[in-house]
Amino acid sequence: MKKPAAVALTLIIMSGWAVASQEPLKEVEALERARFKAQIAMDVPALRPMLADDLVYCHSTGVCQNKEEFIGFVTSGTNQYLAMDVMYMTPRVVDGAVVVNGKLDIRVIANGKEQHFQGIYTDVYAKRDGRWQLVTWQSTRLP
Repeated sequence: MKKPAAVALTLIIMSGWAVASQEPLKEVEALERARFKAQIAMDVPALRPMLADDLVYCHSTGVCQNKEEFIGFVTSGTNQYLAMDVMYMTPRVVDGAVVVNGKLDIRVIANGKEQHFQGIYTDVYAKRDGRWQLVTWQSTRLP
């Protein structure tokens, strides 16, 4: 094969890989935004399949919860998410999982008081039974 043809073939193959590798990122970004909406709406039927059974969810307060504890937290009424606005979100594929780093503008009612703050987070999604699920979340409240 001549050099220009080999280069062209390589570029075609690489561009196909780049498009294919973007699919998980798009899927997880859409899922992440849907999860934030489900949390705000306290929509357990929508939220439950998005969360892995072995979820570890660590809030900016340092409290860590499993899946059922987190769902209880979201639906208890003691703490209520009013807004989780994405300032930025950067997903990347790492060994078949998708790691997301992001920044949120959050409004929440916690113990009867409305709070407004920004936070950064890292979370990980794994594909299980044909769907992406959140397996871990860790956030930090910004000063």
